[in-house]
Amino acid sequence: MSPTHINSPWQQYAMLGALMCILVGGASACSNFLVSKGATSDQSTQIAYNSDGQSFYGYMTHLPKATHARGTMRDIWEFGSGIYMGAIPEAPHTYNVIGNMNEFGVAIGETTFDGLSELQNQPGAIIDYYSLMWIALQRSTTAREMIATMDQLTKQYGYASTGESFSISDKDEVWHMDFIGRGPGTKGAVWVAKRVPNGYVSAHANQARITTWDWSNQHNDTLFSPDVVDFAVAKGLYPKDKPPHEFSFSDVFDPVTAVSARLCEARVWDLFRHVAADDTFANTYLDYVQGRNLSNRMPLFIKAGFAISLNVTMWQMRRHYEDSWFDARAYMGAGAYNSPYRARPVVWTAEDGATYAFNRNLGYVGTFFHFAAHTRSSSAIPDLGRGVIWFGVDDASLSVRVPMYAATAAAPPTWAFGNGDTAHYVQRSAYWAFNLVANFAYSRHSLIGEDVMHRVAERESALMHSVDATDGEAAKILVTQGHAAAVKFLTNFSVTTADNVVDEWVQLFAELFVTYRDGLIVSPGGAPVHPKDQPPPPNCDSPGYSNAWTARIIADTNDHYRLPTHAPCTSAAHNATVCQGHTATKIRLLNRL
Repeated sequence: MSPTHINSPWQQYAMLGALMCILVGGASACSNFLVSKGATSDQSTQIAYNSDGQSFYGYMTHLPKATHARGTMRDIWEFGSGIYMGAIPEAPHTYNVIGNMNEFGVAIGETTFDGLSELQNQPGAIIDYYSLMWIALQRSTTAREMIATMDQLTKQYGYASTGESFSISDKDEVWHMDFIGRGPGTKGAVWVAKRVPNGYVSAHANQARITTWDWSNQHNDTLFSPDVVDFAVAKGLYPKDKPPHEFSFSDVFDPVTAVSARLCEARVWDLFRHVAADDTFANTYLDYVQGRNLSNRMPLFIKAGFAISLNVTMWQMRRHYEDSWFDARAYMGAGAYNSPYRARPVVWTAEDGATYAFNRNLGYVGTFFHFAAHTRSSSAIPDLGRGVIWFGVDDASLSVRVPMYAATAAAPPTWAFGNGDTAHYVQRSAYWAFNLVANFAYSRHSLIGEDVMHRVAERESALMHSVDATDGEAAKILVTQGHAAAVKFLTNFSVTTADNVVDEWVQLFAELFVTYRDGLIVSPGGAPVHPKDQPPPPNCDSPGYSNAWTARIIADTNDHYRLPTHAPCTSAAHNATVCQGHTATKIRLLNRL
């Protein structure tokens, strides 16, 4: 019997790669925030993930649960490049996956750290990092099973990507895993995974962060490749006479540099400083994330100073270093409207050869999709509603995350693969709807951006209330109509809600464009004074620049824009007072045109 090859949805990922320019290293830059069960306000586990890649198209993945006949094969294409890697046997049963969460509420995120160049190529390997995540989601019911599955898959079929940090969660645990390939000659990877202690949080952003660990594993909180030290010794990366307990995964495979401290670890610092129980945290580690004191490394985990809600986790991923040493809203490049964004590339070289770097904000112009995975310890529908992934596309600062129950049996049409791409605009597409609004907001960030963020907050608050109501209704349907009817109900809610948000955002752009066109702030005009009067035009106000910005203009241009005052007007018949009044009248005319 010849094997059956499943081309969908895996072939979609290859097609995606053909539609975009490949980033350096073939991977995206990202950020993850991990919140343990004991650190949340509702005893849930949470992972928030921003996936950055300026050429990638944001869409929502759906992999349906299925039973596969013996001999069925899964084709694999490398995420990003679209290169066909080969095929592996399907598991007899695979689980439903929506976004990066499966039907059991198991979720995963990642950030690429690349690591040492000699370990980045594994000839003959089949499974790249994103295929690894999705395959493991389809085969795992817990976070620990997910870790074991990822290890087993890469041992058997090879690991075809560079170094990754993974965030993995289930209803009880959250794990931070650093993972790198073995390089040429041996299939698989070496890795270490540490469970986030209850009451603590963790984070990572393109830098391996696990250093040393307790080899006795007396708290059952560490998993690792048994030969990780022997492998490093054999590769000449770790002295053979040094004890294993001094072995640091990060320092051996991805040592911190001034660049990674400033552009990667600083994102972690920005996440940690807002939730740390230790009020001195931000100042304590500032010199480290500035890249000036690499020996002052931040801890892998920090104790949370308060019970973290899902809403707080969501907004953590929208930060731009506000009110910190890194805050760039008042510096050159921020423009008249205090933008925290800067043109790319992030790292650049001046004419004198010196190297500089702008901030890599958490809320980032190059994000192509993002989510907050919320796995609840209790739910009115524990088997169906335990996991909800709040999924968004484009810049996380300026886009809404929509709730998708983990049992959802389809991706919303406006969010699905094939509905547009980075080279083809589609109006009723989640990616383009949010991208259009965000790009308009960038033009006057302190004005339009603030308005958009207010709309995001309002919409997500309403959606959270909708999820609470949906839980209760689904519980009734489960009792009265059964499992299949409840799945259908939750799918309909998730899909319809997500599509409706896209339609709202398409309309929002039209509203914002009318309100803020041509540098104005437009508001409705008053009512007609008399019944036969036509409706008056809208109020069109020109707010102009702030005093701080006009002061910079004056400092830069001296008297170039200053109006002369020595000749008030051309007529000798008018005295100075009349000329001044005439000047004021003319200014009012010109400023309203």
